[in-house]
Parts: sequence; C-alpha cells; structure tokens
Amino acid sequence: MMVFITHFTIGLIGGLVIFWICFRLSGAESTSAPFGLVFLGVACGLLALHLSPWATPAILTVYAFAGFKELLDF
Repeated sequence: MMVFITHFTIGLIGGLVIFWICFRLSGAESTSAPFGLVFLGVACGLLALHLSPWATPAILTVYAFAGFKELLDF
C-alpha cells in the first residue's frame, strides 16, 4: 500500500508542478482547479503498484510533453 501512496503523491505533486509551470508560461490570469491531476496521481500509483515503479516518471514525462506541446500550439 505504501508503494501506491508514495507514487500517488509523487504523481500528484509532479503533475501540479508541471501544470503550474505551463500555466505561468501561458500568461493566463485565472484557471479552475485541475481536478484531472487526481486521476494522474491514481494512474501513477496503480501502474507503479502493478506494472513498474518506472511508470511514474514515464507518465509525468508524457504529461510534461503534452503540456508544453499545448503551450506551443497556443
């Protein structure tokens, strides 16, 4: 259970940091709460528990690439 909680927390905080960086770089002035980050944390926790602990950095890397691609397309 500690594996899930650890990777959930890492995924949630890492996703929040990535979201905050992309939000600041976009120049937007307001946003709603990023509830999707909870799903990101759950995905990190479940995949780390059942697949591999390396799933968490892989998921966060994909999330960062998607965020920066959206920033460039904006």
